[in-house]
Amino acid sequence: MTKTLAAQLKPVAVDFETLHKSYSPVLSLVRVLIGVVPNCDTFLEIWPTGFRTYNLLVPNMLNLPATLFGRKRTKSLMGLAMYRSSMAAECPYCSAHTCSYALRRGATAEAITGDRTPREQAVVALAEGMSRIPFQVSKAEYKAFVSLFPPAEAEKIVLSIGLMGFLNKFMDAIGVPLEQEAINDVGKLLSVTEWQAGKHVDGQPDISKSIIPQPDNLLTYLRVIRQGPAADRLEKGWTRGVPNSYPEAGEFLQKQIGYSFPFLAHFSQKRIVRALTTVLRDNLDKDNTVVGIPAKCLAGYLFSRIIFNHSLSVELRKVAAQLAPQLEEKIFLHLDELATQPTPESDADIERFYSSLSNHKGLTKNDLTSILLARGASTSPSEVTNPIINQVGEWLQPAAVVELVVWLSVLQLVHRLENYFSIARGS
Repeated sequence: MTKTLAAQLKPVAVDFETLHKSYSPVLSLVRVLIGVVPNCDTFLEIWPTGFRTYNLLVPNMLNLPATLFGRKRTKSLMGLAMYRSSMAAECPYCSAHTCSYALRRGATAEAITGDRTPREQAVVALAEGMSRIPFQVSKAEYKAFVSLFPPAEAEKIVLSIGLMGFLNKFMDAIGVPLEQEAINDVGKLLSVTEWQAGKHVDGQPDISKSIIPQPDNLLTYLRVIRQGPAADRLEKGWTRGVPNSYPEAGEFLQKQIGYSFPFLAHFSQKRIVRALTTVLRDNLDKDNTVVGIPAKCLAGYLFSRIIFNHSLSVELRKVAAQLAPQLEEKIFLHLDELATQPTPESDADIERFYSSLSNHKGLTKNDLTSILLARGASTSPSEVTNPIINQVGEWLQPAAVVELVVWLSVLQLVHRLENYFSIARGS
């Protein structure tokens, strides 16, 4: 049986009782959204910035709670987009949760299983194309999508797909165990699709108690209203002092981390700008890292090469030049080569992988293992093999593992959105 990083991290995962003491409002809101408090929370809190990143992205990228009170068509299509995004990225964990999310927001079982309206199919085509590696949205698919929706509604759907870039990468690479409550929601419905639980369930999922969840109702809204103010206070503390518009946000990031991330200029919602700016600042904060900024620069650059995103590679080189200027040009050229090679599958493969990097002065075993983990975690689905997991357990602290995978997950979100804006400019 394939091991997972989740199994390795489980002894140090933060229990739900502890999480509820600090974060009860946001945990309760997630339960309203998908019917369960997800297991991923216990792993993200191993590196607390990871948990904060996740809880900044989800409500802001989905425009919560406003979306729940808004138009049924929009929120159901966002849910459908999130579901098909997760299926295209081959993340069974997110596929189950987003199936539940979509059904609760009003999507039909028929739309889940493939009998869709032209509008639903345009959303699905966009979601799947944005979520494959490499990015595969054609100009025709883009034009079909934007022709069917006003700009504000289109942006909400695109943002939901971008959010899944983060969630798909983290859940898949870590191998977070899928909750039985989620299977009880959607297991039977998903059993007639191509969905397989894979590494996220030990054995075959038990779908005997599966009942399709009901759409939002008055009780849903009352629960959101009850938890909303406290969750909002948490978020305000996390984002205090961060600009909510561009170019101010770019200037802020330029000062904090040495790069302005111009894709932020595309967003019309101020809360999106503030949340993403906070996430980028926090994930590149030299005073808040366990794995180290050089390791994150190298891992992030390798990720960008594996997913064939040249513009992101250029951006990450600029970040590295500011935050880790000791990294020489030749190491990045070497990472270009590693991106084209298969993921190490044996101890001998890993020994050769390490040996090929041994000529680069200043790289620690922490850096080498971070590069190795990035090589396995960057593909979709991930290829975090048992030998890689063994090396990670020996050489990386648990918080460093979570930090690194969170960073790659942030970059996958950026990747999806930057590519979408690129095709929009060219159409």
